[in-house]
Amino acid sequence: MGLSRRELVRKLWHVSPGILGAPIILFTPRWVTLLVVWSLAFLYTLQHLKLLRGWKFTVPVADLSYRTMAREDERDNFLGSFLFWVTMGIICTVFPKLMALSALWVSTFGDCFNAIAGQALGGPRIPWNPRKTLIGSATMFIVSVLALWGAHRVLSLDPSWSLIAGVALVATVLESLPLRSAYDEFTVPFTTALLLWLAYGEPLLSLTW
Repeated sequence: MGLSRRELVRKLWHVSPGILGAPIILFTPRWVTLLVVWSLAFLYTLQHLKLLRGWKFTVPVADLSYRTMAREDERDNFLGSFLFWVTMGIICTVFPKLMALSALWVSTFGDCFNAIAGQALGGPRIPWNPRKTLIGSATMFIVSVLALWGAHRVLSLDPSWSLIAGVALVATVLESLPLRSAYDEFTVPFTTALLLWLAYGEPLLSLTW
């Protein structure tokens, strides 16, 4: 199978929020995080609407991202990135810091390495979704476990391995479903945040991290 250069560049763009966004969540006040995330959500929403309606102007950041990342089925929309940034805006607004960081890392790192491993190595297909491979899903599960563990540790928390394995498994199953590929940009991060919140029960809609 192999991984094309364009697909590798796409994945670098896909993982960049997990690298660049983590310090913002970790080290800035909540209002700064919300300003950054909702500004990006606005730009990607504008890009999505621009493509759907045929508007002729350039959207900063989002237009470059579109030209670099868009798949063939996204020529007239940018649904995946729109869903990701709006979802992260909701998560950062509603949930505590652990849930936001965990959702960010599972969605970016887990999905990225899933695609890289699946396309580069190939192998048996998932019975319910022939577009996905068992190797890719196994990679996502392992990377998601590590992402969840890392999110706990950088916040000086001691995670339960059974909890993070369960959350990682749910995220992996959601990513593997035979739905339009863009939809997992909502289902994976939001479910990750929600499950962790149900496990820990911290305050919602807090003004501070």
